[in-house]
Amino acid sequence: MKKIMLIGENISESLSPAIHNGAIEYLGLGGKYRYELMPVAAENFCSEIKKIMADENAAGFNITAPYKCRIIDYLDEIDNFTQKCGACNYVKKEKGRWIGKNTDGYGFIMPIIKMGFGIAHKSAVVMGAGGAARAVVLQLINNGIGSITLINRDTAKAAVLKEHICKVSGFGSENFIIYSYLDLQNDKFSSIMLAADLIINATSAGVEEKRLPVLFNAAMFNKSQIIYDLSYMAKADDDFKQSARAASAVYIDGREMLMYQALVSFVQWTSKKPPVWLLRKIVFDALDGVK
Repeated sequence: MKKIMLIGENISESLSPAIHNGAIEYLGLGGKYRYELMPVAAENFCSEIKKIMADENAAGFNITAPYKCRIIDYLDEIDNFTQKCGACNYVKKEKGRWIGKNTDGYGFIMPIIKMGFGIAHKSAVVMGAGGAARAVVLQLINNGIGSITLINRDTAKAAVLKEHICKVSGFGSENFIIYSYLDLQNDKFSSIMLAADLIINATSAGVEEKRLPVLFNAAMFNKSQIIYDLSYMAKADDDFKQSARAASAVYIDGREMLMYQALVSFVQWTSKKPPVWLLRKIVFDALDGVK
Protein backbone atom coordinates (compact mmCIF):
# COMPACT_ATOMS: atom_id res chain seq x y z
CA MET A 1 0.00 0.00 0.00
CA LYS A 2 1.26 3.45 -0.92
CA LYS A 3 1.52 6.06 1.81
CA ILE A 4 0.61 9.72 1.36
CA MET A 5 1.39 11.99 4.28
CA LEU A 6 0.93 15.42 5.79
CA ILE A 7 4.20 16.73 7.18
CA GLY A 8 4.29 19.67 9.58
CA GLU A 9 4.13 20.83 13.18
CA ASN A 10 0.92 21.09 15.22
CA ILE A 11 -1.06 19.01 12.74
CA SER A 12 -3.03 16.75 15.09
CA GLU A 13 -6.32 18.52 14.28
CA SER A 14 -5.79 18.61 10.51
CA LEU A 15 -8.73 17.53 8.35
CA SER A 16 -6.46 16.32 5.55
CA PRO A 17 -6.59 12.63 6.56
CA ALA A 18 -10.39 12.71 6.69
CA ILE A 19 -10.59 14.38 3.27
CA HIS A 20 -8.12 12.16 1.46
CA ASN A 21 -9.04 8.87 3.11
CA GLY A 22 -12.72 9.64 2.52
CA ALA A 23 -11.99 10.20 -1.18
CA ILE A 24 -9.82 7.06 -1.29
CA GLU A 25 -12.65 4.93 0.10
CA TYR A 26 -15.31 6.54 -2.14
CA LEU A 27 -13.25 5.78 -5.26
CA GLY A 28 -12.45 2.23 -4.19
CA LEU A 29 -8.74 2.87 -3.72
CA GLY A 30 -8.56 1.64 -0.13
CA GLY A 31 -6.26 -1.23 -0.97
CA LYS A 32 -3.83 1.04 -2.82
CA TYR A 33 -3.42 4.28 -0.84
CA ARG A 34 -3.56 5.52 2.73
CA TYR A 35 -3.15 9.13 3.94
CA GLU A 36 -1.60 9.70 7.36
CA LEU A 37 -0.22 12.43 9.58
CA MET A 38 3.54 12.78 9.96
CA PRO A 39 4.33 15.37 12.68
CA VAL A 40 7.97 16.45 12.45
CA ALA A 41 9.87 18.63 14.94
CA ALA A 42 12.08 21.33 13.46
CA GLU A 43 15.28 19.82 14.79
CA ASN A 44 14.46 16.49 13.13
CA PHE A 45 13.28 17.85 9.79
CA CYS A 46 16.33 16.95 7.71
CA SER A 47 16.64 13.37 8.96
CA GLU A 48 12.89 12.69 8.79
CA ILE A 49 12.53 14.02 5.24
CA LYS A 50 15.45 11.87 4.07
CA LYS A 51 13.87 8.86 5.77
CA ILE A 52 10.52 9.49 4.07
CA MET A 53 12.14 9.94 0.68
CA ALA A 54 13.96 6.63 1.10
CA ASP A 55 10.71 4.78 1.86
CA GLU A 56 9.66 2.70 -1.15
CA ASN A 57 6.03 2.88 -0.05
CA ALA A 58 5.92 6.69 0.04
CA ALA A 59 3.96 8.06 -2.92
CA GLY A 60 4.04 11.68 -1.86
CA PHE A 61 3.03 14.16 0.79
CA ASN A 62 1.50 17.50 1.62
CA ILE A 63 3.68 19.83 3.62
CA THR A 64 2.46 22.59 5.88
CA ALA A 65 3.75 25.18 8.35
CA PRO A 66 6.50 25.79 9.08
CA TYR A 67 8.18 23.79 6.29
CA LYS A 68 6.67 25.02 3.00
CA CYS A 69 9.80 26.96 2.07
CA ARG A 70 12.34 24.66 3.68
CA ILE A 71 11.23 21.54 1.76
CA ILE A 72 12.27 22.99 -1.60
CA ASP A 73 15.96 22.33 -0.93
CA TYR A 74 15.24 18.58 -0.73
CA LEU A 75 13.32 18.23 -4.01
CA ASP A 76 14.53 17.18 -7.46
CA GLU A 77 12.18 19.51 -9.32
CA ILE A 78 9.56 22.19 -8.68
CA ASP A 79 7.02 23.76 -11.02
CA ASN A 80 6.99 27.37 -12.16
CA PHE A 81 4.48 28.66 -9.60
CA THR A 82 6.39 27.03 -6.74
CA GLN A 83 9.66 28.47 -7.98
CA LYS A 84 8.14 31.93 -8.19
CA CYS A 85 6.40 31.96 -4.82
CA GLY A 86 9.18 30.08 -3.03
CA ALA A 87 6.79 27.79 -1.14
CA CYS A 88 5.66 24.22 -1.74
CA ASN A 89 2.75 22.31 -0.19
CA TYR A 90 2.51 19.24 -2.46
CA VAL A 91 5.14 16.62 -3.34
CA LYS A 92 4.90 13.51 -5.50
CA LYS A 93 7.41 10.79 -6.33
CA GLU A 94 7.59 10.30 -10.08
CA LYS A 95 9.96 7.69 -11.51
CA GLY A 96 12.14 7.93 -8.42
CA ARG A 97 12.29 11.75 -8.45
CA TRP A 98 10.57 14.04 -5.95
CA ILE A 99 8.52 16.74 -7.67
CA GLY A 100 7.11 19.71 -5.76
CA LYS A 101 4.16 21.93 -6.61
CA ASN A 102 2.00 24.52 -4.89
CA THR A 103 -1.76 23.95 -4.78
CA ASP A 104 -2.41 26.67 -2.17
CA GLY A 105 -2.72 29.41 -4.78
CA TYR A 106 -5.42 27.50 -6.65
CA GLY A 107 -7.19 26.58 -3.42
CA PHE A 108 -7.13 30.20 -2.28
CA ILE A 109 -8.46 31.78 -5.46
CA MET A 110 -11.24 29.31 -6.35
CA PRO A 111 -13.80 30.46 -3.72
CA ILE A 112 -13.32 34.06 -4.88
CA ILE A 113 -13.75 33.11 -8.54
CA LYS A 114 -16.82 31.00 -7.72
CA MET A 115 -18.57 34.00 -6.18
CA GLY A 116 -17.80 36.12 -9.25
CA PHE A 117 -15.59 38.66 -7.51
CA GLY A 118 -13.14 40.26 -9.95
CA ILE A 119 -9.64 40.86 -8.58
CA ALA A 120 -8.16 42.82 -11.46
CA HIS A 121 -7.06 46.33 -10.41
CA LYS A 122 -8.37 45.83 -6.88
CA SER A 123 -6.44 46.36 -3.64
CA ALA A 124 -5.53 43.70 -1.10
CA VAL A 125 -4.21 43.64 2.45
CA VAL A 126 -2.34 40.44 3.34
CA MET A 127 -1.39 39.71 6.94
CA GLY A 128 1.52 37.30 7.26
CA ALA A 129 4.70 36.54 5.33
CA GLY A 130 5.05 32.76 5.54
CA GLY A 131 4.58 30.06 2.92
CA ALA A 132 0.81 30.52 2.64
CA ALA A 133 1.20 34.29 2.22
CA ARG A 134 3.72 33.76 -0.59
CA ALA A 135 1.24 31.62 -2.54
CA VAL A 136 -1.59 34.08 -1.91
CA VAL A 137 0.42 37.11 -3.01
CA LEU A 138 1.60 35.46 -6.22
CA GLN A 139 -1.90 34.21 -7.04
CA LEU A 140 -3.32 37.70 -6.49
CA ILE A 141 -0.71 39.10 -8.88
CA ASN A 142 -1.46 36.40 -11.45
CA ASN A 143 -5.13 37.42 -11.27
CA GLY A 144 -4.37 41.10 -11.87
CA ILE A 145 -4.43 42.67 -8.40
CA GLY A 146 -3.65 46.39 -8.53
CA SER A 147 -1.95 46.89 -5.15
CA ILE A 148 -0.86 44.85 -2.14
CA THR A 149 -0.26 45.95 1.44
CA LEU A 150 1.60 43.33 3.46
CA ILE A 151 1.49 43.56 7.25
CA ASN A 152 3.77 41.37 9.33
CA ARG A 153 5.50 41.39 12.71
CA ASP A 154 8.88 40.89 11.05
CA THR A 155 9.30 43.50 8.30
CA ALA A 156 12.63 41.99 7.25
CA LYS A 157 10.87 38.73 6.41
CA ALA A 158 8.16 40.66 4.59
CA ALA A 159 10.80 42.57 2.61
CA VAL A 160 12.38 39.30 1.46
CA LEU A 161 8.97 38.12 0.25
CA LYS A 162 8.33 41.39 -1.56
CA GLU A 163 11.71 41.50 -3.26
CA HIS A 164 11.44 37.91 -4.46
CA ILE A 165 7.84 38.12 -5.68
CA CYS A 166 8.31 41.45 -7.46
CA LYS A 167 11.44 40.14 -9.17
CA VAL A 168 9.91 36.92 -10.47
CA SER A 169 6.48 38.35 -11.34
CA GLY A 170 7.34 41.83 -12.61
CA PHE A 171 4.86 43.35 -10.17
CA GLY A 172 5.72 47.00 -9.47
CA SER A 173 7.38 47.46 -6.10
CA GLU A 174 5.69 50.85 -5.77
CA ASN A 175 2.36 49.00 -5.60
CA PHE A 176 3.59 46.66 -2.87
CA ILE A 177 3.73 48.31 0.58
CA ILE A 178 5.03 46.76 3.80
CA TYR A 179 4.08 47.63 7.36
CA SER A 180 4.77 46.18 10.77
CA TYR A 181 1.86 46.13 13.18
CA LEU A 182 4.00 48.32 15.42
CA ASP A 183 4.22 50.92 12.63
CA LEU A 184 0.47 51.37 12.59
CA GLN A 185 -1.50 53.38 15.09
CA ASN A 186 -5.17 52.50 15.42
CA ASP A 187 -6.42 55.17 13.00
CA LYS A 188 -3.83 54.27 10.38
CA PHE A 189 -4.58 50.56 10.67
CA SER A 190 -8.31 51.21 10.37
CA SER A 191 -7.87 53.40 7.29
CA ILE A 192 -5.74 50.73 5.57
CA MET A 193 -8.36 48.08 6.30
CA LEU A 194 -11.26 50.22 5.10
CA ALA A 195 -9.53 51.13 1.84
CA ALA A 196 -8.89 47.53 0.77
CA ASP A 197 -11.12 45.41 -1.45
CA LEU A 198 -9.76 42.15 -0.01
CA ILE A 199 -8.32 41.52 3.45
CA ILE A 200 -6.56 38.18 3.92
CA ASN A 201 -5.31 36.68 7.15
CA ALA A 202 -2.48 34.32 6.14
CA THR A 203 -1.02 34.02 9.65
CA SER A 204 -1.26 31.23 12.22
CA ALA A 205 -3.11 33.53 14.62
CA GLY A 206 -5.63 31.58 16.65
CA VAL A 207 -3.55 28.42 16.68
CA GLU A 208 -2.29 27.44 20.14
CA GLU A 209 -3.55 30.73 21.59
CA LYS A 210 -1.41 32.87 19.29
CA ARG A 211 -3.14 36.03 18.15
CA LEU A 212 -2.47 39.06 16.04
CA PRO A 213 -1.12 42.09 17.92
CA VAL A 214 -4.20 44.10 17.00
CA LEU A 215 -7.88 44.08 17.90
CA PHE A 216 -10.43 44.25 15.10
CA ASN A 217 -13.80 45.93 15.20
CA ALA A 218 -16.66 46.34 12.73
CA ALA A 219 -15.71 49.93 11.91
CA MET A 220 -12.56 48.62 10.17
CA PHE A 221 -14.59 46.77 7.50
CA ASN A 222 -17.42 47.48 5.07
CA LYS A 223 -20.02 45.42 3.23
CA SER A 224 -18.32 45.69 -0.17
CA GLN A 225 -15.20 43.84 1.00
CA ILE A 226 -14.13 40.21 1.02
CA ILE A 227 -12.58 39.22 4.34
CA TYR A 228 -10.69 35.92 4.06
CA ASP A 229 -9.10 33.88 6.84
CA LEU A 230 -7.01 31.00 5.49
CA SER A 231 -7.50 29.07 8.72
CA TYR A 232 -10.51 26.77 9.02
CA MET A 233 -10.18 25.99 12.74
CA ALA A 234 -12.52 27.47 15.32
CA LYS A 235 -10.85 30.21 17.39
CA ALA A 236 -11.72 31.63 20.76
CA ASP A 237 -12.55 35.35 20.71
CA ASP A 238 -12.28 35.52 16.92
CA ASP A 239 -12.62 39.29 16.59
CA PHE A 240 -11.49 39.15 12.93
CA LYS A 241 -14.46 37.02 11.86
CA GLN A 242 -16.92 38.61 14.27
CA SER A 243 -16.03 42.13 13.11
CA ALA A 244 -16.24 41.21 9.42
CA ARG A 245 -19.69 39.73 9.88
CA ALA A 246 -20.87 42.64 12.01
CA ALA A 247 -19.89 44.94 9.13
CA SER A 248 -21.84 42.72 6.68
CA ALA A 249 -18.68 42.03 4.70
CA VAL A 250 -18.37 38.79 2.73
CA TYR A 251 -16.46 36.43 5.02
CA ILE A 252 -14.61 33.32 3.81
CA ASP A 253 -12.75 30.92 6.04
CA GLY A 254 -10.23 28.30 4.97
CA ARG A 255 -12.64 25.42 4.46
CA GLU A 256 -13.15 26.06 0.75
CA MET A 257 -9.43 26.66 0.22
CA LEU A 258 -8.64 23.41 2.04
CA MET A 259 -11.09 21.52 -0.13
CA TYR A 260 -9.84 22.86 -3.46
CA GLN A 261 -6.13 22.48 -2.73
CA ALA A 262 -6.80 18.93 -1.53
CA LEU A 263 -8.71 18.17 -4.74
CA VAL A 264 -5.76 19.17 -6.92
CA SER A 265 -3.30 17.22 -4.77
CA PHE A 266 -5.47 14.09 -4.79
CA VAL A 267 -5.89 14.09 -8.56
CA GLN A 268 -2.16 14.42 -9.12
CA TRP A 269 -1.28 11.63 -6.68
CA THR A 270 -3.88 9.11 -7.82
CA SER A 271 -5.00 10.22 -11.32
CA LYS A 272 -8.56 9.95 -9.97
CA LYS A 273 -10.93 12.85 -9.30
CA PRO A 274 -13.33 12.69 -6.36
CA PRO A 275 -16.53 14.74 -6.65
CA VAL A 276 -16.39 18.22 -5.17
CA TRP A 277 -19.58 17.61 -3.20
CA LEU A 278 -17.90 14.73 -1.38
CA LEU A 279 -14.92 16.80 -0.26
CA ARG A 280 -17.18 19.66 0.79
CA LYS A 281 -19.37 17.28 2.78
CA ILE A 282 -16.36 15.77 4.58
CA VAL A 283 -14.98 19.21 5.47
CA PHE A 284 -18.25 20.78 6.57
CA ASP A 285 -19.44 17.69 8.46
CA ALA A 286 -16.15 17.61 10.36
CA LEU A 287 -16.55 21.26 11.27
CA ASP A 288 -20.28 21.11 11.90
CA GLY A 289 -21.17 23.88 14.30
CA VAL A 290 -18.33 26.18 13.19
CA LYS A 291 -20.11 29.16 11.71
